[in-house]
Amino acid sequence: MTANIDFSNVERAIDVAFKEAMFLLGREFTKSITSNIWQWPTAPSPRNIIDTGRLRSSQQMSFQGVGQVTFAWPVDYSFYVHQGYTMPNGTVIPGRPWTTHALATFDVTRTVSTILRRNLGNG
Repeated sequence: MTANIDFSNVERAIDVAFKEAMFLLGREFTKSITSNIWQWPTAPSPRNIIDTGRLRSSQQMSFQGVGQVTFAWPVDYSFYVHQGYTMPNGTVIPGRPWTTHALATFDVTRTVSTILRRNLGNG
């Protein structure tokens, strides 16, 4: 007596749902950058993070394997925008951690679950 169980369809469905959710998360990162929620030492404040648009448009997403994704913003100043910095004259530029903000407002698990149920015809 043998029993073969094939979960390959389920694994594929989970991977598809994860990837779709990550595209939605990418949109949330962009929304976070463009939202007028970030404190700034001069008017207008709060404001968005957009000056030239390079940071916003530089977002890259790459999948390394099932359930693994990396987001990157490969512009030379992205770290300073995210973490903040002090200028040579002593002016403190506050960090605008758009990734932290987006991850706090976007429920990855719930989104993957919703997409998975929709794709499998259960919701």
